[in-house]
Amino acid sequence: MKRIFYTLLYIWVCVPLAFAQTEQEEERMTWEDFVEMMANEESENGEVDEEMMEQLQEMYAQPLDLNEVRKEDLEMLPFLNEEQVEGIVRYVEKNRPVESLGELLFVKELGVKEREMLRVFVEVGTSRLSRDAQDLRLGRLLRYGRSEAMWRTDVPFYRKEGYRGTTTEGKEKSPNQVYRGDKFHHAFRYSFSSMNHLMAGVQMEKDAGEKGMDYVAGYVMLKEVGVVKSAIVGNYKVSFGKGLAVNTSMKYNKMMMLNAMDRMDEGFRKHSSTSESAYFTGGAATIRLKQWQVSAFGSYRKADGTYNSDSTGLSSLKTDGMHRTPLERSKKGNLGITNFGGNIHWEHQGLQLSATAIATHLSVPLMPKYDTHNIIYRYYRGHGKDFFVGSLAYTYRYKALTFSGETAYSNSDDQNGIATLNALRWRANSTNSFMLVGRYYGTKFVSLNGKAFGENSAVQNEEALFLSWTNKDIKNTVLEAYVDAMYFPWMKQNVSASSYGYEGMVQATVSPSSKWTLLTRYRIKAKQKDFIPEGGTLRTLEYNTNHNLKLQLNLHLSPTLTLRTSVTGALVTFGNNPNEKGFAIGENIRWQSLRTKCRIDMGITYFNTDTYNARVYHYEPTLLYSFGSTAYYYKGIRTIAVVHLPLVRESLFLSAKFAMTRYFNRDTIGSGLEMIDANHREDLQVQMRWKF
Repeated sequence: MKRIFYTLLYIWVCVPLAFAQTEQEEERMTWEDFVEMMANEESENGEVDEEMMEQLQEMYAQPLDLNEVRKEDLEMLPFLNEEQVEGIVRYVEKNRPVESLGELLFVKELGVKEREMLRVFVEVGTSRLSRDAQDLRLGRLLRYGRSEAMWRTDVPFYRKEGYRGTTTEGKEKSPNQVYRGDKFHHAFRYSFSSMNHLMAGVQMEKDAGEKGMDYVAGYVMLKEVGVVKSAIVGNYKVSFGKGLAVNTSMKYNKMMMLNAMDRMDEGFRKHSSTSESAYFTGGAATIRLKQWQVSAFGSYRKADGTYNSDSTGLSSLKTDGMHRTPLERSKKGNLGITNFGGNIHWEHQGLQLSATAIATHLSVPLMPKYDTHNIIYRYYRGHGKDFFVGSLAYTYRYKALTFSGETAYSNSDDQNGIATLNALRWRANSTNSFMLVGRYYGTKFVSLNGKAFGENSAVQNEEALFLSWTNKDIKNTVLEAYVDAMYFPWMKQNVSASSYGYEGMVQATVSPSSKWTLLTRYRIKAKQKDFIPEGGTLRTLEYNTNHNLKLQLNLHLSPTLTLRTSVTGALVTFGNNPNEKGFAIGENIRWQSLRTKCRIDMGITYFNTDTYNARVYHYEPTLLYSFGSTAYYYKGIRTIAVVHLPLVRESLFLSAKFAMTRYFNRDTIGSGLEMIDANHREDLQVQMRWKF
């Protein structure tokens, strides 16, 4: 009895103190650290999906309460696989209330890396809001809501060709060679969130060269209110199944698919970015009834399009959102798009089934041209006014095996086809996992709103087999590898026949301590393209092969000082053309104050590539709601400085980024209206955020 008593006393007193000490002393991953890790470890070319990062940014601003977390909430985190999600939910249900994030150590499915990233997005709720989460009266939701307003301005210290003829005479003489607006970019966002149940927001944007605020949008959304899982009015995203029928949300790349392939039915979420394409406008709702979920949505919005020469239809859709010249403005709102559809989802134990249907009507028919040899590859692109896609998605788990996929059928005015995506995952043991993915996207399959795992941007004209392996046998080391063999039955741009391609990657991440991490990655990617030898006329298919090697070392010298050194090399071969080579080496220094949360990032990168084809990518620190990486090509140097300054603690923040790029072997930068008549460019971005 004494032993039992002292054991219980130790658990009651010492273990909570240990967790508290861990949380106080342990160096916590920041949002900036997370974005950098996603860009450098998870993406194929240093880029990250903007839609995904926008979603994660909002989750970071409004952390999930670990004691109230739901499976679907955790499934929005791309670094967690299905087994890890279920392990967290199972632990919380068994041990609620969780007293500290330190208890994540007891979730055996989580590794060190996943625990650190998870702590960016969850917290342990102890407030009255958590204890009384069922009180969802509107007045209470409005009272305890949080708001955030953000204004951003981009200031270029140079003049592009499009601004040189801004006089009245210049505009009248060559109206499409002159931008209508000034050179500044402005963006405003307001968002409101209350207890993860009520959300609302407004977004406005003016692109550089546009005149006045060209884009205004908003939304109001309810989540988890009675039987209503979600309901939204305004601009929203839709994603069901694996994305074959409809997915206007994120698209996972091949690295992220190692975790996310088992997932399905993200459903509806708000469109809170300033992107002017790939969203619906109208209303949508999902009702949850025990094992069933029933969803319905409707949308009508204007879209940009380019009329063909006889104005009988549209040759293409315009999705960049730019309206700087009279020609670009003439394409604005030429098309009305009506979408309506629904989904039925059923789940029982390890089996999930999800049926989706979506119908699309265009006010003006799509009529892409394909009447010459150079554009015959457009023959199977979507034609007509009316399109329909239906699909069935499925997931089944049995012990260490998980089978998942989706099969879809499309029916349009002029063509119809089939697409299917299927995956088998085998968790051989706690340290080894294998995944086999097969995809068949028929040449006649047309899904205007689809976006799924694959090489092409459209879910069409692709057959492939993908195999991956993840290994954690070596202590503090994660090995990841995959190979993807591809076949494209129909022609593509610059590919005048059926073609093949392949891609392979091997990556090792070594983290022997929290002080440093070393990433090593080699990737090879090859696809057949048309090749005409110098001085010849015969066109043949040859492999255009890109070899890419990356080394990155992260050093945490102290809780306030971090260094990152990156070296990237590229080698491009194509037929008997001379090899094209390139490399970049960069150093970033980050200092942050643990007390004031002030942060300063400084970086410098030297790059040298033979051509644009041999370009390399490096991630660099940037402002919130701005993601991606910089492509380096030709020969030069780039320096950046980013300052994040809290003016009022946890309320008002000022951020700024200054970047300068200088080329050593170029006299101009860019081309056309975007050309800069100099070998250097300097940009300043300023952002003000107010949380209240």
